[in-house]
Amino acid sequence: MQENDYILLLHKQFTGDIDARESQVLEAWVNESPGHAELAAQYLLIWNKSVDRPREFALDMDAEFRDLKQRIAREDAPRAKTVSIGYRLLRIAAALTLLLAAVWGYRQFIAAPVETMVVSAGKLEKRQIDLPDGTRVWLRQNGTLEYPATFSGNYRQVKLNGEAYFEVTHRANQPFQVQIPGNGLVEVLGTEFDVKSFAGEPEAIVLVRSGKVRFSPDGMKKGPALGAGEKAVYNRQSAKINSSTVSTFNDLAWHSGGLEFVRTPLKEVVADLEKYYLVKIDIRNPALLTCKHTSPLTNQPVEQVLSALSVSYGLTVSNPAPGHFILSGGAGCK
Repeated sequence: MQENDYILLLHKQFTGDIDARESQVLEAWVNESPGHAELAAQYLLIWNKSVDRPREFALDMDAEFRDLKQRIAREDAPRAKTVSIGYRLLRIAAALTLLLAAVWGYRQFIAAPVETMVVSAGKLEKRQIDLPDGTRVWLRQNGTLEYPATFSGNYRQVKLNGEAYFEVTHRANQPFQVQIPGNGLVEVLGTEFDVKSFAGEPEAIVLVRSGKVRFSPDGMKKGPALGAGEKAVYNRQSAKINSSTVSTFNDLAWHSGGLEFVRTPLKEVVADLEKYYLVKIDIRNPALLTCKHTSPLTNQPVEQVLSALSVSYGLTVSNPAPGHFILSGGAGCK
């Protein structure tokens, strides 16, 4: 088969007229080489852009078809053998004409730029943004989010530089995607998740609170899917992704407004307290580090939090220097 035959099959696929055998032939051709896949993607993009535009345009299909036949005839004229344009060639010409119409419509009406909104958190700790589809985003300090004033096309796509928490409105026919620095992509297969990726930083991080997302950093074709309670850290230097299951969602404390623990080892409790309150906490009794601690969401001062720990585990709290706390003694795990 010649390239024109595959263009005809592409047109039949776009219009829904392709049968199972033809679909298999087309799929084999597309997968045969990156060039074929790129050509098919370009035709699909042009077709989608032309049929999705809200404005209508007038195109003289008969004139375009006559012009195409005349060009074919002129190209065939110098040859020794002259044959008439048969039914098969007319079908190919018709498909090419329809694609020509799509290209013409695309060029006529795609020029109008889509307004891009840019929101920065600056020195604010958190900024809430309501996207046009109803999705809610909380942008953290020093982050920047870009998104279109209206979502159109096959995807809802935003661009993030920084850290943000997303609650995505479900649209089965229009997936939500987050572009991150380095040509990376987070595709939403569920609802609530956190993305942290600054340009120039060595790591990109995704943490899923509920639902499911796919994380494909640095142009990766198809990265791992992450479910609720899973975290992936991508190291740009080694180009590797390390996935793990989290015991708390306290990495999201900037969004939730406090810390919470559910049967969390005391070693991790102390680490989260140090990170959240920007203090240093020493536990002098190593036997307590594996104790499982549970407490509800709290944003109380660190002194009150440590006082509650001292009651639970029989600890003595001292504060030898600003921002430094020592927990000594201990009656063991509860």
